[in-house]
Amino acid sequence: MNFASLYQEFFKPVFAYILCRVGQRALAEDLAACAWRKAYEKMALFDSQKGTFRQWIFTIARNEINMYYRLYYVRKFLSLTGFEENAFLSPSQEDALQQEDTRALLNAMSILNRKERDLVALKFYSGMNNREIARQTGLSESNVGTILHRSIAKLRKEMNV
Repeated sequence: MNFASLYQEFFKPVFAYILCRVGQRALAEDLAACAWRKAYEKMALFDSQKGTFRQWIFTIARNEINMYYRLYYVRKFLSLTGFEENAFLSPSQEDALQQEDTRALLNAMSILNRKERDLVALKFYSGMNNREIARQTGLSESNVGTILHRSIAKLRKEMNV
């Protein structure tokens, strides 16, 4: 497959994963652009013997998110003025109900710790199974399953589902 067709196939799930992790549309767009730029630049290094393209692009996206947060905390604590960022999507008149649901989910996701949010996002936005997530995160498959089960229970309780 060429890069353009891979981009067409995987852009939406990668973007959804990033949006779920960061909770801000503009930031998710920036991080997705960075992840896809890196993937394009490093495409020659992709080795299908080590995993699928799906795993590779989600690893790149995950690394971009982690790098953003590392730099965010450095800037936040070293800044002279400090700054706040909105943790919710900006409202739009279109699809207000869907955005309300998205906002409720993102709000509920805030009760999860970073590892839990990462695993939930990988599970539901990357299309990876627990074994693939375990390989990517370095956790055992049973540990991934346990964390996901507990995280989903927390989300259900928070959202009264």
